[in-house]
Amino acid sequence: MVARKIQEQHQPQIQPKKRIRHVRNPITIGEKAIVGLIAFVSFIVLAFMVNNFASLYTMNQENYRLEQTISQQKQVNEGLSLQVVELSAPDRILHIASEQLGMSLDDNKVKVVQN
Repeated sequence: MVARKIQEQHQPQIQPKKRIRHVRNPITIGEKAIVGLIAFVSFIVLAFMVNNFASLYTMNQENYRLEQTISQQKQVNEGLSLQVVELSAPDRILHIASEQLGMSLDDNKVKVVQN
């Protein structure tokens, strides 16, 4: 045992070498710039898409409103067409001419014109 202690004292102590680690930043400045640029472009594209969807929604709303106005105007026009047909009936015109205006129909003075 004494011999071992003497032997241990004579052997030089081997100290482990300290490793110097260089801690490298995993993300470089160029990578950060690329990610920033991609984020900026993505934001611009998304803003453009939202703007287009908002414009599309507004156009669809206006289109729907115009279609409703057109259908209402068609109903008004149909009603007016019916009134024109009713008011231009020959019996009605003859009645108004004889009753209100005092005109009389003389068949001898009527001339028929053909095209």
